[in-house]
Amino acid sequence: MQREFVARRRVILGLSLAAILAAPTAAVGDFEEDLARVDNALRTNPSRVLEFALEACLVRRKFAIELHRQGQDVRAERSLASCIALLKIPEPKPEVKVVPPTPEELQAKAALALEEALVLTPDVANGLKVYRECAACHMPEGWGLHNGSVPQIAGQYPKVVIKQLADMRAGNRDNFLMLPYASVESIGGAQAVADVAAYIDTLEMSVDGGKGAGTDLELGERLYGENCARCHGVTGEGNNDSYIPRIQAQHYEYLVRQFEEIREGKRRNANVEMTAQVQGFGEQETRAVLDYVSRLEPPEVLQAPPDWKNPDFAN
Repeated sequence: MQREFVARRRVILGLSLAAILAAPTAAVGDFEEDLARVDNALRTNPSRVLEFALEACLVRRKFAIELHRQGQDVRAERSLASCIALLKIPEPKPEVKVVPPTPEELQAKAALALEEALVLTPDVANGLKVYRECAACHMPEGWGLHNGSVPQIAGQYPKVVIKQLADMRAGNRDNFLMLPYASVESIGGAQAVADVAAYIDTLEMSVDGGKGAGTDLELGERLYGENCARCHGVTGEGNNDSYIPRIQAQHYEYLVRQFEEIREGKRRNANVEMTAQVQGFGEQETRAVLDYVSRLEPPEVLQAPPDWKNPDFAN
């Protein structure tokens, strides 16, 4: 008899819980929110309370709903409160609304980080220590990868490197792969940024990077002269004081990826004038001009000799 009684209780309890599970969601309000918390706990029983507590709660729940329908909200809430206690439901955590920073706030934060690093005297020896973190991806020579997943940074202007690192740290440029390595926790503060930028400037450049198909270079040269040379320079030399990067001998696929991100507005720290300018480039024009850029070479004095290996990583 005792077993049959227990079995019947469990069937009744299961049917009641099934009814709760199938019931439509009520309108949102204080009572409805507490009722939803109770119903969720009855379904999942996260505190693993005993069956008698579940049964007692079902009774209190039914009573609370009836009181609420009658407009007796104080008594209804008190009935639900006893149910919450029986089921050991924790108090809900207050919702914290995170307001994302505005583009102007990100730019201001990046500008402060930039200025902080620019006024420091760089220590190239410490820059080498910092760069050892970077070399895992950018390679000891700073030449990156031909497939464009990692750019060549050897010989890049210090101010350009500092600005890009400042933008990444401030959230003004997204680079999820690089951010863990560029963070304060990984390489240090403003001094580390100044130091590694100075060291990168000393690295000799490879002119044997990834290039395009080479089938539309005449068009690419014309487009470059008409659209890019005014800022990036006739030979892609850029400008340190204006934070315009050296793009000579940069990997073609990397150039394509950055060009597309700028055109789509995904690279927030891109020059506004350039973002507007590239909107008019079609697929053929894009490929042609970037193929041409990938073949621009720096002065011979900045080029690495054949088979050069970074002596700082010899040991």
